[in-house]
Amino acid sequence: MLYLLLSSILALSQILSAQDCGCEDKPQINVLAVVNGVKITKLDLSIDARTQVSLVQDQVIAARSQALNQHINKLLIEAEAKRRGLTTAKLIEAEVKSKIVEPTDEEAKDYYEQNRSRGAPDFKTAKSDILARMRSARETQRALEFANALRAGAQIEVSDLPVTAPRNDADLERVFATVNGVEITSREIEHGLRNLIYLVQQQVYAIRKQDLDLKINDLLLEQEAKRLGTTPKSLLDQFVRLRVPIITEAQARAYYEQHKSRLNGDFKDLKFAIMQYLLSSEERKLSLGYAEELRKGAAVQVYLTPPSRGIR
Repeated sequence: MLYLLLSSILALSQILSAQDCGCEDKPQINVLAVVNGVKITKLDLSIDARTQVSLVQDQVIAARSQALNQHINKLLIEAEAKRRGLTTAKLIEAEVKSKIVEPTDEEAKDYYEQNRSRGAPDFKTAKSDILARMRSARETQRALEFANALRAGAQIEVSDLPVTAPRNDADLERVFATVNGVEITSREIEHGLRNLIYLVQQQVYAIRKQDLDLKINDLLLEQEAKRLGTTPKSLLDQFVRLRVPIITEAQARAYYEQHKSRLNGDFKDLKFAIMQYLLSSEERKLSLGYAEELRKGAAVQVYLTPPSRGIR
């Protein structure tokens, strides 16, 4: 759809801050888990995990700002198509696709030479993809010109209200813009973003769950060490590190042969790195197995819950 293309090139000039990021962060109680009576809260999660959550949520903040322009473009294009007695697809064909100059093989070759990197496919393999990229860029530029022309002849009023996440049902009725007398509300913007919001909620949950599992395992290890009158390091040495098997060159060679299409280099150059990777993998398996054993004898309640789809 043309309005989707236009939305990517007509984003608002300022991206909102993260302080009003509501929908993309599924409400959670403060206590995420209790391990043998010890609480783990949101603030106990690592700085790295909290930073990752913030970066993921920024996707929706940016998209929410852009969505207002997307809806403005949608209304303008639908109105123009109706005025001309055309479908939206026909309008796209007439005003965008038919008005660009198709990139040539010579232009694609120049692009390839200027942008190729080590390990990149040869030009013959990459040509069709490069031509598609160049064509898309030209369509985007033409779409910008067409959008500006439509906006110049339209009555558009944009509210001073920041395009933030709704905090309640009443906020869904906020009017962010009016296009030729048609209102664009928060409800329409949120409806258009519901798939992205759900995806971000899933990513936020995965980040928190991974970090929470590590916190639970660390806490169980500390509690077990205290019970036995030893240290966490001693337990890890006894039940993990001393049990890691020796990685042979044959195992490294087998791994290389299985994955060499995705590896950049010869076996002799990668052998040590592969052996270290396999060693770390074995240690990780043993660590997870030991953590599972500790969980079997512990009282662990996890209150972090995955997101569920909800359309307002």
